[in-house]
Amino acid sequence: MFKACSIEILKTKRTIIRKLTWIFPILVAVVTSLFFASTGYVIQSIINQWSFIWINLFLALMIGLIDRHEENSTEYKMILSSPANLSQYELGRILHSSFLSLITACVLSILVILGSSFMTIKISLMACLGAIFGIFIDTLWEIPLYSWLSRITNLYVSIAIAFIGSLVGIFVNSSSIGKIFPFNWSSLLPVSLIQMHVNGLLVKSSENVPNSYWTIAASIVLFIILSCISAASFKKQVIKND
Repeated sequence: MFKACSIEILKTKRTIIRKLTWIFPILVAVVTSLFFASTGYVIQSIINQWSFIWINLFLALMIGLIDRHEENSTEYKMILSSPANLSQYELGRILHSSFLSLITACVLSILVILGSSFMTIKISLMACLGAIFGIFIDTLWEIPLYSWLSRITNLYVSIAIAFIGSLVGIFVNSSSIGKIFPFNWSSLLPVSLIQMHVNGLLVKSSENVPNSYWTIAASIVLFIILSCISAASFKKQVIKND
């Protein structure tokens, strides 16, 4: 699995996929700053916007591009000819995507740290960083999902699912069903940390906001389940695509 991950790292070297890990969060930070500069809550708005829409689209785009790069370069022939177990290889691919997602979280964290040096934030910097890395964990389950979807369909279907899932998550956010809707987990967790609801409204001082740290455990469990399913079906999918 780790060997497959290292191979995937070499494959994506000098590709747009690598550049996307820092270009995407920078674009999100810049655009959000321009739109919310007048509110005085730019840092919180960046994290809020990232939590319910941009992280989902980023993962779908990144993983879809990885799959497209594999198809265009080798048509999976390199993987098929490899002596490695295909299920383990898929787990390595998922691990690689998780690593890229972690890098993106680190880039966004650096941007937030830099932004906090000249922007006023009314919450602690540690809360902001905790929210960002919490979002990273809460969206881990999406990685094996998009890895599977992009192979059996294409890049655009994965992005469409991410977009629809994000929209549905916004609508059910405050309802009871919102807690069991996975696309909603990454937007539930930051609320108590950044003191801002998904709709952009600040949490009132008299408002009791329960923490949603349970979403971290739920995401990890779902990530493991979907990774096993994706790995088990990888051989059949690759042969079909070949």
